[in-house]
Amino acid sequence: MIIRDDEYLDFSKVPESLGIPPFLYRVVAIGLLIIFAIGASVCLLSGYGHHWPSDTTIRVPLNNPAP
Repeated sequence: MIIRDDEYLDFSKVPESLGIPPFLYRVVAIGLLIIFAIGASVCLLSGYGHHWPSDTTIRVPLNNPAP
């Protein structure tokens, strides 16, 4: 039985990758900036609504009296 060569897959020629697209670097950089901006805002706003120092927290009413 004679089998023609065009019936087999040719693995000798592998396509070459174009690499990482340039816009992907920008997307990653913007994403990292957003992550650090959110982290900074969490750290800066973490004291909002808290009573510090602890010696004044004793005087804060813990219940909301009905009007």
